[in-house]
Amino acid sequence: GSEMCIRDSTSPDYDAPKERVSVNAVLEESIVAYYAALQQKGIAPEINIPEEAVYCTANRAARSRIFSNLIGNAIKYSDGDLQVWMGNDGTVTFANTAKGLDAVVAARLFDRFYTVETGRNSTGLGLSIAKILTERMGGSIKAQYADDMLMITVCFPENPKDDLSG
Repeated sequence: GSEMCIRDSTSPDYDAPKERVSVNAVLEESIVAYYAALQQKGIAPEINIPEEAVYCTANRAARSRIFSNLIGNAIKYSDGDLQVWMGNDGTVTFANTAKGLDAVVAARLFDRFYTVETGRNSTGLGLSIAKILTERMGGSIKAQYADDMLMITVCFPENPKDDLSG
């Protein structure tokens, strides 16, 4: 089939081959990579990852980037906590208290250049890239805000879009 590559200036090259990836392992690696940053902010993350591995066919680098961006974002806006939990279907939710946000802001977090406070030097790119990558892999990502809690859920279908088929 004809291959379609969508690229823009903010996206690294994620056209690497897809492989069988353990979602648990990638998520754990992403959390470990941010451990020092979490500790600096005094955040002791609550992590709930099933013991049984959940596998998917995915671009590992892209999946890792999505989780890293979401954790990085949580650290930026968190009031000192972070909960990460993963369902048996591979759905991952990142939740943190963020009193400075509201539902309108939460809905706009994925906009490319939206930033909550310019003073925080955030361009908002982290989450828009996470969204682009997730949707490119056939998944969905959504932010909800209620009771001072920001929850971002990343969901990938059981049978992801596989550009290698055919």
